[in-house]
Amino acid sequence: MVRLLLALLLFHGRLTAAGIDLAESFGVTTRTPPVLNEAPGPKFWPRLRMWQGIPSIERTAQGRLWATWYAGPLSEGSEGNYALLVTSADGGATWSNPVAVYDSSTFFDGNTADPHLWIDPQGRLWWFVYRLLKVTHPDGIRSLWGFCCENPDSPTPRWKPPVLAGFGLGLNKPTALTNGHWLRPVDNNAESKAGTRTQFWISRDQGESFTPFSKLPIRDVSFAEHMVVERRDGSLLMMARTNYGIGQAESEDHGATWIHERPFTKERGVNTRFFLRKLQSGSLLLVVNDVPKGRSRLAALLSEDDGKTWPHQLIIDERDRVSYPDGTEGTDGFLYVTYDRGRYEKGEQEILFAKFTEADIKAGNVITGGSRLKQVINRLADTGGGVQITREPQLMEEEFQKTMSR
Repeated sequence: MVRLLLALLLFHGRLTAAGIDLAESFGVTTRTPPVLNEAPGPKFWPRLRMWQGIPSIERTAQGRLWATWYAGPLSEGSEGNYALLVTSADGGATWSNPVAVYDSSTFFDGNTADPHLWIDPQGRLWWFVYRLLKVTHPDGIRSLWGFCCENPDSPTPRWKPPVLAGFGLGLNKPTALTNGHWLRPVDNNAESKAGTRTQFWISRDQGESFTPFSKLPIRDVSFAEHMVVERRDGSLLMMARTNYGIGQAESEDHGATWIHERPFTKERGVNTRFFLRKLQSGSLLLVVNDVPKGRSRLAALLSEDDGKTWPHQLIIDERDRVSYPDGTEGTDGFLYVTYDRGRYEKGEQEILFAKFTEADIKAGNVITGGSRLKQVINRLADTGGGVQITREPQLMEEEFQKTMSR
């Protein structure tokens, strides 16, 4: 099996080199719109995945749950990855096979990563996807696109044409401000050397278009993965992933400029994703790995004073290898948080979610009827997919590199 995989990788490498010239000869650029596969078949079912991770979740007003993540035949960053979309009509008890897929590998050897979902103020569902396209273009090779559907309570949503949402990738949801604008986080790693990869695009027309708005330097940022909440006084609080923990900055002009850049914490969330959201109550929710360094002890923290203090905590999952939380607040009063566990560990490779309330966080335990933790959305081993030995994709790639260097 390893020999066959190596042969395919070698062959694909030759195609990729030729694919760059092909794309440019056809006039393909970073701004060329992507397309969705709205009728994905068994090729994208869990049985044929080697790995999966980095999920996002949303809930419609009528209660339908949507989840997305990315997966593929080898590992993160490898060729052939795709983003998938699944849904649940029974509160997360059961989940569909993919109802839509974004597979950029079929388009001049593109690649993808880090999709996410967002319900906008009008109740529409947005699916943001990222594309890396190996072309020579002044805007770089990375672009972020938003697909919007106006019927998110249907198991087969109808998607509008994609909207360019930024150059770079954007792992986290936009923030709808009280002035009617949408602030869209974009991580443009093409500006890493300049120190301004932490950027924002803005939509002033409810998603019809997004334009560049602001950028700021964050010390020791790795993958920015930044998020914004609007505080009671109208100022903005931004947090970003850093090598020391979590950085923060503030804005008093709706995100046009940023001040007071400094550490938020060095005690938790070191170089890993967290999730930040303002709730309907006005409280702030922060989901983070509550350890000095590592991806264990995933916790939900609550602040009732606009982020000055965080006295309340609920442990969502105490196990190792739990990471990359994303969440939403339902009209049913529950908070929904998704995350992954053990992307390359045999018997793990799970996409999970938790359902709980602010009262549960304040109590430090699940006390609300209907709340539940560690709920499986998808586990590769349940269908015979995933690795046969721990870290199998990495071992394959290491063997491939050895072969190439001979």
